[in-house]
Amino acid sequence: FLTSLSASAQFSVNGGASTLKAFGVPGMYGGLHLGLEIPREDGISLYGRFSHYFSRNSQDSIFTTGTAINPAVTFPTIVTGRGTASMNYTIIEGGTRYYLGDGFDYGWAAYGGTTLKFIFNRVRTNFETIDQSLYTVDGGGDGSIINFGVGLNGGVKYTRAPLGTFYLDLGASYLLFSQSSVNNINASMYSQILFDISIGYRRDLGW
Repeated sequence: FLTSLSASAQFSVNGGASTLKAFGVPGMYGGLHLGLEIPREDGISLYGRFSHYFSRNSQDSIFTTGTAINPAVTFPTIVTGRGTASMNYTIIEGGTRYYLGDGFDYGWAAYGGTTLKFIFNRVRTNFETIDQSLYTVDGGGDGSIINFGVGLNGGVKYTRAPLGTFYLDLGASYLLFSQSSVNNINASMYSQILFDISIGYRRDLGW
């Protein structure tokens, strides 16, 4: 009873650096994360995390056509061009963690659990050879992708009073649902399978 009461009277905030790898997509995304964790008891907690991974460009080009906005004054009326797409990731996730070892509050412990993820991608395309003040681009362009996924998360942490907690965790996710407003997303940028690594610092607080 005393352990449960102690755990319920505290929560923690955390933050740090993260990297994300989309399976089959060249390169990695770098970003930052902030989180909140509430222990239900020393071996179980509920957590939430907000992560943002900064935009990076696709290594492949998008080829498309542009149609003149005003054919009476613009010649040629149809042009072909090449563009480069960029995309970022914003992720809101949450789930349950189970601790093995010294537990949530003290020393060394391993942890793991399941997670639900809401993922938002912002996609931008720069068409280098088409003047978009004169032509309407057919396909591509700016837009967004909304995704919902499930995954696993696990890691290790070390807590030392009064310094706080340092942690390293890894995650794997599978996107179950996606809705895109982009007409022609570059397939080399997108994957349903995601891996992430985070390192950071956690501070426990009470109320």
